[in-house]
Amino acid sequence: MSQPAHRRHDISDTVWSLLVEPHLPGRAGAWGGKARDNRLFINAVFWILRTGAPWRDLPPDYGDWKNTHRRFCRWRDHGVWEALLEQLVTEPDYEWLMIDASHIKVHPHATGAQGGNQGMAVTKGGLNSKIHLAVDAHGMPVRILITAGTTADCSQASALIEGVDAQYLLADKGYDSDAIVAQAEANQMTVVIPPRRNRKQPRDYDRDLYKLRHLVENAFLHLKRWRGIATRYAKNTASFLAAVQIRCIALWTAIL
Repeated sequence: MSQPAHRRHDISDTVWSLLVEPHLPGRAGAWGGKARDNRLFINAVFWILRTGAPWRDLPPDYGDWKNTHRRFCRWRDHGVWEALLEQLVTEPDYEWLMIDASHIKVHPHATGAQGGNQGMAVTKGGLNSKIHLAVDAHGMPVRILITAGTTADCSQASALIEGVDAQYLLADKGYDSDAIVAQAEANQMTVVIPPRRNRKQPRDYDRDLYKLRHLVENAFLHLKRWRGIATRYAKNTASFLAAVQIRCIALWTAIL
């Protein structure tokens, strides 16, 4: 019997057994109680983020929406999503490290968090957040930050490249600052960043290699294939960061 249409993107047996299940809490042989529905829960969270639907619209065969949402938040607060992504980022290709940022439209339902709006600000296009992303030479995401939409791209560069042992750093001219260049060169990276027009002493860069920077832009296109990433519905910045981490988990397990 074929699966319902809304379950056509559920995790395959191969991906589940080889890539996902071995790293989850509650699995057989792990410390603590055994969770009997890890796979169902992961599929439910993927469905919510892929469709951008409200939690209460979760199809019943994925389980109770309230319990699913509570568990999503519990894993978020305990760093489970982040840890799972770190486990899956195996052997990244750091010949090149590319960084960039992209605006994310904030849905009206994401406003009004307790204590005030989190990680969002008014821009020309309305209320926005911003994803800051670092990808490896294959365009695979390796580091993510979330800020308000008015945050300057270059202000997050230090955190994106810190501790990464890459040969080249590729970024657009918005990242052309003495501090970023100095940090990259201190990490033994060759900087491939076009100089700003107002730079008094223009710096040369590899124009042919710079053309490969489109890989980080492609990564944003892949991230935004899930509607829950293309538009921010989460009130809490931590929840939206977890959502982007989960999307990256799907990319690293080739669930496109």
